[in-house]
Amino acid sequence: MISQLISHIWKKEFRSPVWAKSLLTNIFLGFAALMMLGYVLIAGVAMDKLVREFFPDNDPLVFINGFILYYFLVEFMLRFFLQNVPVLEIQPYLHLPIKKGKIIHFMFRKSLFSAFNLLAVLLFLPFSLMRVGADYGAVSALGWLASIVGLSITLHFVVILFKKKMNDIPNLFIGLIVFLAALAALDYFNVVSFSSLSSAIFGFIVEEPALGAIPVVLAFVFYRLNYSFLVKNTYPEELAIRKKEKVTGDFGFLKQYGRIGELIQLELKLILRHKRPRNTLIMSGFLLLYGLFFYTNDNYQEMQFIFMFAGVFITGIFFINHGQFLLSWESGYFDFILTRRVSFRQFIESKYWLFVATSTIAFVVSLAYGYFGWKIVLINLAAYLFNIGLNVFAVMRLAMFNPKKIDLNKGAAFNYEGVGAAQFLIMIPMMILPYILYAPFLILGYENLGLFLTGLAGLIGFLFRDKMLNALTQFFISRRHKFAASFRSQ
Repeated sequence: MISQLISHIWKKEFRSPVWAKSLLTNIFLGFAALMMLGYVLIAGVAMDKLVREFFPDNDPLVFINGFILYYFLVEFMLRFFLQNVPVLEIQPYLHLPIKKGKIIHFMFRKSLFSAFNLLAVLLFLPFSLMRVGADYGAVSALGWLASIVGLSITLHFVVILFKKKMNDIPNLFIGLIVFLAALAALDYFNVVSFSSLSSAIFGFIVEEPALGAIPVVLAFVFYRLNYSFLVKNTYPEELAIRKKEKVTGDFGFLKQYGRIGELIQLELKLILRHKRPRNTLIMSGFLLLYGLFFYTNDNYQEMQFIFMFAGVFITGIFFINHGQFLLSWESGYFDFILTRRVSFRQFIESKYWLFVATSTIAFVVSLAYGYFGWKIVLINLAAYLFNIGLNVFAVMRLAMFNPKKIDLNKGAAFNYEGVGAAQFLIMIPMMILPYILYAPFLILGYENLGLFLTGLAGLIGFLFRDKMLNALTQFFISRRHKFAASFRSQ
């Protein structure tokens, strides 16, 4: 049976029309993934030397031990947003006379062959051989590495279980945010030093390598918890009931804004009721914290020109993520869009106002960055105005360049449906356009004037939005039949 399941997976991948039509994109993305894993391996090999060079006063093993808990926090966030929950793969088999347990075991074992599970191995294996093994012996190196790999596999199954539970208990997501915020606060105010805690835990494992088996056992525990949960919750009729009982907001207040409000309401329901756009929304919310990467780093205090990019990214993150697939989200019923009694201008304008609204919300949230200085607020204000006046139109126009079909119910992780040349071009206007006015005045020492002119350019674009929307609408009308034919053929 295992060989038949593997055969089905192989056929599913290579018989897919998306695979054939996007072969070049798949090759490029596969090469990029291998290249990133190669970089991780290189970082692992160079880890000991880098610590000795940049932190000569620290013992490399003590330093790396203090870093491990932070690494797993980052890995958890990556897995939460990018790791797929492999439950949909077993649904086609639930009605067949096959033992459910065998299918679930196969699914879990297959899910272990993931790039995320290679990260910890590639990063820490060279260090365990070159440093831990050299100083403390092979047994200590094996126990230390086993604890790290065991924790990585544990995270793999924790994320699967957490995401499945989150479908039943949406408040778990709020609980996760509160928990992570509490950990960050404890570390920031030096109530608990996670660096010292991490160093003590993994240092003790080096001294007592048998303790490295604890995370491995923990991985098996979460494997069984996932198995038990799925065995009890993967009946076809229960899946159908849950799908029907799924609740989302009605957004009835938007109806007061006429047909455009109704279209925005439908767009919001599309986002909340389907996995991939909903994941995009959640990821956009977390990426509002992107500014902490820049504003808290002393190295960027002398490179404040980069704060403009951070401001554009923070205040425009939703329309960057969602807007790049402007038409692809509705590719499954695009023919219906062309026939319903809604003007194409209203269709385009509704999406524009949704992006303006989300950018406004993001800007209001970004006011909290005023803690790091009022100049950051001014930069974010200029970036926000530039986004709603110019960048949003650039993104919407690029999104109409050869859009591709998307299955809304598939997750976002390693899902390249809808990805084309436009998605690689989106970041060009985001990175270049704001600096056309800002950079020259910054170089000449008139930064505030550059900020004023950048914001003014965006404000002028916003005031002349009707002309921009008319141009987008005319382009959409001229290509609408080509879009429809392309979606039908994919």
